[in-house]
Amino acid sequence: MARLEAADVLPHGEVVAQRPSPVAVETDPHVANRVRVLQRKGRGPVRVAWAQPATLARLGPTTTYRTDLPALDEGERLDYRVELMRSGRTVAAVPNDGTWLSIVGSRAVPDGEDASNAAPATGGGVVRRLPQIGGHDAARWDFNLRFFAALTVDLRAEVLGDTPEGYRINFYVTSGHLTGPHFDAEIKPEGGDWMSIRPDGIGAVNIRITYEVGDGAMVLEQAGGVFDLGPDGFAKVKAGEFTGTPPFYATPKWSTSHPDWQWLNRQQGFGVGRVVLEKLQVQCDIYMPEVLGRLADG
Repeated sequence: MARLEAADVLPHGEVVAQRPSPVAVETDPHVANRVRVLQRKGRGPVRVAWAQPATLARLGPTTTYRTDLPALDEGERLDYRVELMRSGRTVAAVPNDGTWLSIVGSRAVPDGEDASNAAPATGGGVVRRLPQIGGHDAARWDFNLRFFAALTVDLRAEVLGDTPEGYRINFYVTSGHLTGPHFDAEIKPEGGDWMSIRPDGIGAVNIRITYEVGDGAMVLEQAGGVFDLGPDGFAKVKAGEFTGTPPFYATPKWSTSHPDWQWLNRQQGFGVGRVVLEKLQVQCDIYMPEVLGRLADG
């Protein structure tokens, strides 16, 4: 029997007026799957919106489909239901008893709340909004940050010293691994970070490393970023002092020819973590950003 389930809490009851409400559902992968969202306002006609597979659908044994319900005026009501279609037939639905879910537009900011909880996170992601500025959101687009994998790399340093581009140190990989909910890979020792440290203590990240995935796939990661050693970091590094756990930010991109992992070629990652300088070990968590619907006030 076909399975269709909510990926997170589906919108129901009061929602913030003038903002789209995200809908996310999960189903078992199937080549013929299509997911539609039936919508109706009062006695008006039933309209159909087709949900799209999520960017990261290949990360697991299920496929996530997403769409946005339209923004509502205050007091306006919308009924909806989600149906899984195969070969023109409805094979599963949410709700599964033939009923409809309903949302009603409430005031722009409900009493006792702020704009940051206007809509739930969907699909296991984390939705973040900026604080309101002058009664309007500073941001224009909702987004998710979905956890991809945790990277741990041990390094050895090759010090080049002062150059026209800054104080250069090449950090070569000695060992490393990348593990996540649906990803497990070893990091090849040939790669590294060809870093230049500025006089203000900022290291300009220049990463080129290769993953070897358990199924034999080879994946190249290239990343820029910022390694913040602090205002006195430049002097300490020149003196050979590698202490502390300064923050590390990276922007990984990937390249591979393996057919099962080519979806990575389309991704832009965001990495945050710290470097344990005494061990020359990078500990970085990588997330996949995903753009959602437009913020009505943005």
